[in-house]
Amino acid sequence: MNYDTTMRAALQAAKLRQEFLDWLRADADKLVSAVQLLGGDRWEERAASFIDAITFGAEPEDLEADLSDLHCLLTLEYVDDLCAPEAQFFLVVHPDDPCADDARLCAEALGRGLEAMRAHAATLIKEVA
Repeated sequence: MNYDTTMRAALQAAKLRQEFLDWLRADADKLVSAVQLLGGDRWEERAASFIDAITFGAEPEDLEADLSDLHCLLTLEYVDDLCAPEAQFFLVVHPDDPCADDARLCAEALGRGLEAMRAHAATLIKEVA
């Protein structure tokens, strides 16, 4: 086993994970607003609870289901059913609204964060093995 390569991969994964956590702390308000725009008050409360948990020291891996659901909301995976509340919120969003662009940027950041968390977990597994 090439420990140098494994160590580099582990350090890179840890760095990406930390960058994601830094983004979450810095842009928490944008994330909550984007989620509210596309999901309403119920989703806003869920996003705020997620941010609060991270702020108070929860590991993002422990909240991966919430993170994944928020990512699905922001990538419009819940708008296929036109009767769903998320579809109704999406229908009233104007594409030129700066909040829509914030939602897109947050979706991309959450996607990168999920990838970083999974890469970090994979390197930890390799270190143990």
